[in-house]
Amino acid sequence: MKREGGAMKYKILFVDDESRVLMGLQRMLRRMRKEWEMVFVSSPEKAIAELERQSFDVIVTDMKMPGMQGDQLLSNVKERFPDVIRL
Repeated sequence: MKREGGAMKYKILFVDDESRVLMGLQRMLRRMRKEWEMVFVSSPEKAIAELERQSFDVIVTDMKMPGMQGDQLLSNVKERFPDVIRL
């Protein structure tokens, strides 16, 4: 969690290989920007790279993606980044 202006902001990573889904999530969650810092990536590999680059409180992933499936990504995150909440 990041403190911004005295308030805590959750840092959430969203993963989906479908760009339309990611764009829809961005639009739908726009009003949460004051409470959440959100990062959107289009592959499990990009998600791992982001997790290595910066810390997150939560990861939300699609389950069916080319290459690494969502459950494999979440297992990898559990092993390498155990404090991240996985959905």
